[in-house]
This record gives sequence, structure tokens and C-alpha cells, in this order.
Amino acid sequence: MAPKSKLQTITFNTQTLNRSSDGWRSTSDAVRLALEDDGCFVVATDKIPSDLRDAIFELSKDLFNLPNETKIKNTSEILGFGYGNYSSMPLWEYFGIENGATMEATRRFTDLLFPSGNNAFCESAFEYMKLLSEIDHCVMRMVFDSYGVDAKQCDDMIESSLYLARFMKYRAPIEKEVEVGLPPHSDKSFLAILDDNNVKGLEIKMRNGEWIHHEPSPSTFVVVAGEPFMAWSNGRIYAPVHQVVMRAHPKEVVRYSLGIFSFMRATVEVPDKLVDDDQHYLRFRPFNHLDFLKYVLTEEGKASKCCVESYCGVMVDPVADH
Repeated sequence: MAPKSKLQTITFNTQTLNRSSDGWRSTSDAVRLALEDDGCFVVATDKIPSDLRDAIFELSKDLFNLPNETKIKNTSEILGFGYGNYSSMPLWEYFGIENGATMEATRRFTDLLFPSGNNAFCESAFEYMKLLSEIDHCVMRMVFDSYGVDAKQCDDMIESSLYLARFMKYRAPIEKEVEVGLPPHSDKSFLAILDDNNVKGLEIKMRNGEWIHHEPSPSTFVVVAGEPFMAWSNGRIYAPVHQVVMRAHPKEVVRYSLGIFSFMRATVEVPDKLVDDDQHYLRFRPFNHLDFLKYVLTEEGKASKCCVESYCGVMVDPVADH
């Protein structure tokens, strides 16, 4: 089989999103297979208006133009949810909004950073992140449907979702700086829906070790599975390593990326449907997602090649039954 040159693209439109249609069923299987094979795929959809997308990318620049003493007011006790700007990763900077798919949280964030008001940012950010969360819901429902897992379990998971809305900026490196904006990592969220301002940088490692350099395009969004989703699927879904590298960009080029990341308040556990005594023995114990994030910051977590496996993986003795 020839190596892949780009990520698979799956279209979400009125036909494929009709849950009673053949289009829904075939798209659901395609989504599941893409997440099993690659841990990611590209969604092509017209569900997010281009003028809204253009507006929020333009307005997000206001965040990064704020003085540093204002930026650091955005704090959180949860890993990656506040403001980030690290000397070890000088090209990267981010803001996070906890519960970022709600108007209440978006308004609090806006009032904190723009005390004199920025209603255009608040309304655009809320509407945009709400639409991204709906893509997240669709992906979740398709995966559950394709696996034959009860829809009520999916509804419960979606109801328990805590969404992090994140605004990210990557500048081009200056002389003698490394090109890596965000080092190789696998996500600790359940699922991520990512967008960018059409500047290249996202690179994703396939199961076979090949790196795909994603080619961005308008009206498309990258879906990336995290380690907790892999655990929920009993190891079927792949949580890909990925990075952001600002390769050969002129120094004035800036990559802006927006995304929504889902985290589960409810206990994450493998559905009975995905466990059997043969090929798919139980591989992961039930776990609390937010407690898992705390583990990631421990010395053991930092040293682990796959945090979720070391945190709640089930050790199996291969000769126990012989």
C-alpha cells in the first residue's frame, strides 16, 4: 500500500448528518475507521459561515496584542486551560476558555481581558466555538453508532463534556531559534476539533511512523482523537502523536489556530459492547478524566510514553490462561 500524502477528508453536510439516512450510516463507519486507522481526519463542512470564521481569526489577534500583565490574568487550575507562554516553547502562545462553548464563560473571559468591552469578540467567539462543539457531538454520535453502542450512553457522555476553547498563536522563528512551535505529543483531551488561518504547521504521525504535513484549506477542520478516547474504545481508536513546526516561513508570518477540546466530567469507561474474551479483552480501567490530567503533570506521567496506559491500563499476563 502506498504511503498517505494527506489526511482523509470526510464531508459533513445535510445528507450525511441526517441520522435516518444511508449517508449517516456510511459516514459514521468512515469516521470510525479513520479514527481507528489514523486517529484523525479532516471534516469538510459548510456549517460554519465563512464570514464568522474570518471574523474570529481577525478578532483573536486582539488577544495576543494585549499587554502581558493583562494576559496572565487568565488563569486555571486545569492543565492547559489558562494562558500559556513558555520559554521552552518560545514560538507558541495560547489562551483557554473553560466551558468555552457557553456565552456565560465567553463573556467572563472577555470582561476579564477587555474591561472596556469587546462585544464583537465575545459574540463571534461564542458562536464559533458552539459550532465547533456541534461538530464534536456529530463525531461522537457517529462513532457510538458505528460501534453499536447505545445512543443513551453517547448522550450521557456529551452531557458530561467540559469544553476548552483555545486560541493559539505560532510565530515564525527568528535566527538560531528552532522551528518547532509545539513538540511531539498526543492529546490528553477526549477529542479536538482544530482550525487555522491557512498557514501550514500541523504535522501528524501515522501508525506506520510516517509524518503527514497537513495542508490547510478553507471550510475544513481537523479532528484529532486523544488518549482518553483511545481508552474508551478499548484501544481500537488511535491517539496520534502530532506537532506544530513553523518550517521555512518568512519571519512576518504568524499561524493562528483555534480549537475546541472535550474533557469528560463523568467516569470514562470502556462500553461492554467493546469488550470480549478473545481479541478485545478489557485493556483500560474506568477513570476520572480530570484526575488523569493531574497525573499527566507528575514525574511518572511526564516519563510515560502513553500516559493513559500507565494511568489506567490493565496488565495482562499472556501465559495466565495456558
